[in-house]
Amino acid sequence: MQFGEMDALALVGIIILWAFFLGQIFRLIGIPQVVGYIVAGALLGPSFLKIVPEQISDSMDFITELALGLIGFDMGEHLRFAELRKLGKSIITIVVLQAAGAFALVAAGTLLVTGSTPTALIFGALAMATAPAATVDVLAEYGAEGPLTTTLLAVVGIDDALTLLAYSVAASLVESMLIGEHVSMVEMFELPLVEIGGSLLVGVAFGLFLNVFMSHILHHHDPQHRQHDAMAVSIGLVLVCAGLSHMLELSLILTTMTMGIVIVNTNPHNGHYIRFTIEHAGPVIYVLFFALVGAGLHVDTLPEMGLLGLSYIVLRVIGKYGGAWLGGLLSGSLPQVRNYLGLALLSQAGVAIGLALNASHRFAGLGPAGADLARLVINVVTATTFVVQLAGPVLVKVAIGRAGEIGKAVDETLLPDFDA
Repeated sequence: MQFGEMDALALVGIIILWAFFLGQIFRLIGIPQVVGYIVAGALLGPSFLKIVPEQISDSMDFITELALGLIGFDMGEHLRFAELRKLGKSIITIVVLQAAGAFALVAAGTLLVTGSTPTALIFGALAMATAPAATVDVLAEYGAEGPLTTTLLAVVGIDDALTLLAYSVAASLVESMLIGEHVSMVEMFELPLVEIGGSLLVGVAFGLFLNVFMSHILHHHDPQHRQHDAMAVSIGLVLVCAGLSHMLELSLILTTMTMGIVIVNTNPHNGHYIRFTIEHAGPVIYVLFFALVGAGLHVDTLPEMGLLGLSYIVLRVIGKYGGAWLGGLLSGSLPQVRNYLGLALLSQAGVAIGLALNASHRFAGLGPAGADLARLVINVVTATTFVVQLAGPVLVKVAIGRAGEIGKAVDETLLPDFDA
């Protein structure tokens, strides 16, 4: 079926209103509103009412990039060096051990279920990924702030880079196994290190540029127009940064997160102001983004999980939680961080699905074994994502609630006085 421009606009309006309505219902019964957005999208999508066709959802990929750009920037804006220095050792230890725990357990379980080393390596690498979007939305909804929140944001951000590195190495090894050719260490590490390094460089450059631009606006523009001008410039530059990251095939989340880190640590006043503007401009985009995530989830794939999918979910949960707990114990982190961080690391969406698609395209043409692996990766990751995307945000709320960090965020509705 073909849809005209007005039909597409009407659908977008329906999606936003329906997702917002269902999100409020979920919020009233104590479930994070982001779960309501995802469920709303799933109900409108191909699995149920079929009101949102796949071609509409697929044609709105720019909404995903727009939302992830703002989410990545918002993550960075919460990461102040003064706070990170207090948690530095524990963050690195936790990042490494929770990722290693997920990789080791899922790879071992996959090997037992399938008997295939290539399959075990790919699923182990994919299990490391943690979705930042739903996590950030829950933290914002409940006004969370404290050691657990700061550690969580840092771990999720760094985890993105670590997953890219691990997947690149695993995919190179699997490719060499499938075609019977040797792959050098340089080839395995070159691409992910260039991607991570490029993301950091672009993020720093845009962060410094935005900082100068914002200082000029906030100190020289008419106070009556200052908020409007700051919003246009800050969001515009974040989107340019995100778009450039996509064009250069860098990590969008890592790039915009670095941009936010630079802003908040070089000029906290500017960071505070930009955070205020994004928190007022972002919600509509986030509602649409999560609803489209839900619309893209195919409930009919759940039966295809089988034993492999169930073991993937269970072992990933154990690996993430156990690795985070052990990392917190070894690094001497606070009890609320050590005991509850693992609960907040279970969401998985964008990065995992993106890498699964990459694996599918990469291995599909490498003989029968490659084609089988390509199909298996897509089917299992799609099905398991549906489960963890609904459970993950609820567990984030549980974690910050038990840590006593709900409602502790500083009120961001008051803008700093730049005329003082």
